[in-house]
Order: sequence, then C-alpha cells, then structure tokens
Amino acid sequence: MSRKTAKPSKATRPSALDAALRLAIDAHRSGQLPEAERRYRALLAVAPKHADALHFLGVLLHQGGRREGALELIARALLIAPGYVDARNNLGNVQKELGLAADAEQSYRAVLAARPDFAPAWNNLGVVLKAQGRGQEAAGAYREALALEPDNAESWANLGNALRALHLPEDAMTAYHKAILLAPQSVEAYHNLGQALVSSGRSAEALDVYRRWQKEQPDNPTIAHMIAAVAGGAAPGRASDGYVQTTFDRFASSFDEVLASLDYRAPQLCGALVAEVAGAPQGTLDVLDAGCGTGLCAPILAPWARALDGVDLSPGMLEKAAARGGYRQLEAAELTAWLLAHPGRYDLLVSADTLCYFGALEDVIGAAAGAVHAGGHIVFTLEECTDHAVPYRLNPHGRYSHGEAYARACLAAAGLAVVALQRHVLRTELGAPVDGLAIAARRPPA
Repeated sequence: MSRKTAKPSKATRPSALDAALRLAIDAHRSGQLPEAERRYRALLAVAPKHADALHFLGVLLHQGGRREGALELIARALLIAPGYVDARNNLGNVQKELGLAADAEQSYRAVLAARPDFAPAWNNLGVVLKAQGRGQEAAGAYREALALEPDNAESWANLGNALRALHLPEDAMTAYHKAILLAPQSVEAYHNLGQALVSSGRSAEALDVYRRWQKEQPDNPTIAHMIAAVAGGAAPGRASDGYVQTTFDRFASSFDEVLASLDYRAPQLCGALVAEVAGAPQGTLDVLDAGCGTGLCAPILAPWARALDGVDLSPGMLEKAAARGGYRQLEAAELTAWLLAHPGRYDLLVSADTLCYFGALEDVIGAAAGAVHAGGHIVFTLEECTDHAVPYRLNPHGRYSHGEAYARACLAAAGLAVVALQRHVLRTELGAPVDGLAIAARRPPA
C-alpha cells in the first residue's frame, strides 16, 4: 500500500545526462521496463553517482520484486543526496515490503520532517506502525493522511483495519463504508467490512455487503466464496482455486506481519510434531512443504531436510518463499493434483494451516498418503469443528474447520495411522483464540 514518486532531484546536470535520464524515465513510465533498466544502467556507467538514476533504477527493481537490489541502489542515492525526499520515501517503501518495519518508520518520519503535508508518507507510516503492534499510533497516522487527502479510499480502508484491531468495530465499519463510497472496486474494504459485520454477529448485513460487492465485481471468486461462507447453505467441497490464488496473491506482501500480530503458531506446532515423530534432525529426509505460503516453515524444517520442496497455489506467496530461501524447488499448483503427480517422492510431508481451505479431506489426504514413502509421515494442522453433527463446516471467516472423528476416518481410509494428535490454539482472531488440531500420521512400512 504505497505510492512511488517520480520526480528528479533539482541538481543541475549536463544536458546529455538530462536527456539520457529523460529517455530512461519515459521508457519506465510507458512500461518498457527492460529498456528503462538498460538506459538507467548505461547512464550510471558514465555517471555512477547520479542520484536520480540510482533512485529510479531502485524503484524499477522494487516494482519487479528485486527488493534487495532496490534497497542498495536507493540507499546509495541517499548517500549522495541526503535531502532527496522522494528517494527517502521510496526507501521506506522497500523497507516496508522487506518487513523492516522499524527502518521504514525512520525513513517515513524523515520524509515527514521535511514534508509534513505529504499524505502518502503518513499512510505508509501507519502501515509500519500497525505492523509493529502500535495500533493507536497507526490510527493517528492514517487520520493525518486523511486530513490532507480526505478522499483517499486506501487510507480510509487502512484506518478501518487499525480501528478493527483496536476492537472499535463500529468506527471501523464507518471507515470501510467511506472507502467503498470512494472506491466501489475496493476488494479489501468490502471484504473487511463483511468480516467486521460477521464478527459483530451481523451475518445478514455481511451477506448484503457481499452481494452488493458481487454486483460491482461479478467475476471475483473471493465474493462467491464469502457468500457461501455466510449464507448458511451447503458448503462447497473446498475453496476454489480462484479464491485461494486471488486471496493470497493480494495478501502476500503483508502476510508475515499480519500473522505475527495474530500469534500465529501453526509452523511451530508442526515443527514440534516433526521432532516427536521423526527424531533428532540429521538432514537426511526428502521433505515437502505442502501449501508453503511465504516459507515460514522452511527454517523449521531445514534441520531434517536433505532436500526441501514447496508447492502453493499463489505465485505471490511463492515469490516471498523464494526470497526467504531454503527450498530446492518451488512450484505453483493446486495441491491435490500436484501430490497425485508425485507419488512416493517424500519421507515427510508437512502442511501448516493449508487444509483449512479444504472442506472434504478424502482426496487431499489420499493424495498426501500416496506422495510419501512407505514408513513416511504427514504432519498437518486443522481448525477444529466441535459440532459433532457435521464432519466439517465452512465458517463465516472463509476457512473450514473439521471434526476429530472425521479427520481420523479420512486418515484411516488413506491407509495412514495416527501417531500423534494434539489440541492447540493456532492463532487469535479479533482477540479470540482459534482452536485447532495438530496431527501426525504414518504410512505403514512396506
């Protein structure tokens, strides 16, 4: 949620360099990114201390996901021109995307010291303050942004998120309504307004919001899923590929920070079960991280892995996992189909907080059983459904919960023996614990 600026600094330069910079910027603005990069680099080969070229090349790398390189280039521009405010703001943007919230805060505060009327920096300051758990300060920063730009839908949606986290649902809903009025296509504002209504026990109003959203975006798979989640009718067997990919691509940039604020524990719980069933790590196992997301399980599983692979439906999440490192390979694919295409490949399969997007578990657990060697293990988490009248339930927040008896039956049908089953709080949501199951099962030796 950031804005990138594109204003050259005001230092006087020879006309040849001005012309070269202008051609590079024109290519950049028109979307010819390889050509723009070539021109920026050619200019820097002649003038390696050209602050504008360093800055804009850094912005270009950031736009292409090459954030470490962007960080280095923009920092170099600021060493040359410490008062270059636009570069300082974009440095904060890169730091924010890299999860360096405290560094990004310093950058944005420096921008605001020079330009206190720069609304985007107030908005971005709010983002990094919220990421550090400083909700009151974040709300204050968003209000500063809105005082300067009252028609900014993004800042209204962000203010709503901050107020919701502060347990001020009515104020949050007012902010979301304002965001929707200003930007009827705002995916986040509709979704979060609906969730705020659900958490306040107003599911009928949430359903009305989702149906109004569907009129704006009739082909958005997220909306159909959320309507099914709150309508109370028959639930689909699993979340659609379109819903999962759309949701997590949108969520990828802030995923780790958001989950940290929710005391998210699924990777650690899976790691503890792996230690229990697989013994002391010796780096000898072929391991699959099934539904790997941004790679939060990678450092936990690495001690056991000779090779660690990851599969996920969201390219945006896989980009984050690749940046985190630790994987032999990463593939974008629907999980069940991918497992069926890779029989008998792994000693250990771990799936943290992924099967909550499946209702019926028979197919995916059967495929997981086939993907591990005889004697291999699968370890996974589920959100627990305590309604014994149903095997699983699609909940208003959009995730499925499953009963213990149903999970055991699916494992037995797949030929897997439960070797450990534990109850834990997987995360908090709006201040309430989310109860879950951490399960380890073994495929019998041949």
